[in-house]
Amino acid sequence: MHVNWGALGEVALVSLIFGVGLAVLFAFGVTAMSRRAVAIDEKRQPSFMDTGVAALCFAGCLAAVLYGLYLIIPQFH
Repeated sequence: MHVNWGALGEVALVSLIFGVGLAVLFAFGVTAMSRRAVAIDEKRQPSFMDTGVAALCFAGCLAAVLYGLYLIIPQFH
């Protein structure tokens, strides 16, 4: 039995990077939504940047999840 250690390491590294990256992206989205909610609670106009950053972060997370499902489910190919 032969184990391709290079390919195994590559898969492990990519999984780690994307796993951590997706969690960080989601955390940025939650932080932006939190700043937006604080502005609303303080009767201030919420920043367009906070809303936009949150929307982009959550859209990126959704895109990553859908792409993962596309890769996993063979009927989508």
